[in-house]
Amino acid sequence: MKKILAAVVACVCAGVGGPALAQLAPYAGVDLGYGHVEYAPNAVLPNDAGGQGFAPGIFGGIEYGMGPRLTLNGELDWAMTNFKGGQRVGGRVVDHEIHMPINMKVSMGYRFRQTTLSAGVGIGRASIETTDSLTAATVKESANGTSLLLGFRRDLAQRLFVRGEYARTNYGSVNFITGNAAQIAVSAEVFRVGLGRRF
Repeated sequence: MKKILAAVVACVCAGVGGPALAQLAPYAGVDLGYGHVEYAPNAVLPNDAGGQGFAPGIFGGIEYGMGPRLTLNGELDWAMTNFKGGQRVGGRVVDHEIHMPINMKVSMGYRFRQTTLSAGVGIGRASIETTDSLTAATVKESANGTSLLLGFRRDLAQRLFVRGEYARTNYGSVNFITGNAAQIAVSAEVFRVGLGRRF
């Protein structure tokens, strides 16, 4: 991932230092998403306690034109996510809330006419809050995850565009069940649509 980010920085620096400056296009916008979180079952919580909810947010980044059809994007987005889930095991109730506010992304795009298709990778951070009726305690844990991204963009005008994105993030195993210190593998899927503007 560090090599990919270094490549983005190198492309940006190359653009700033020469005539490729016109190929650099900063952009920003707003989007609305809907997401779903999955928890892999384990011995403590045998049922999938998936959570879901809306994910409104903002995004901003830089697009570098590598040619007439190819683009390279570096982007940061912030989302107000609050995916709630939970389950009951006998008399025990475990509730979860997942917040995934910040994501860093790098993607490659292929443009034809007014549409660009893209694929990329990202790094995301999640905050997981668990309430366990067995111990009457609340536990908060943070986790980092890697994302796989697919998206499209449709130009509405010279600077205005709409876009859609699908992201799947794997946060790995997280210790966040009180009492038993159980590990549960956490993954999330988010679909977003947004409106943006190039500057």
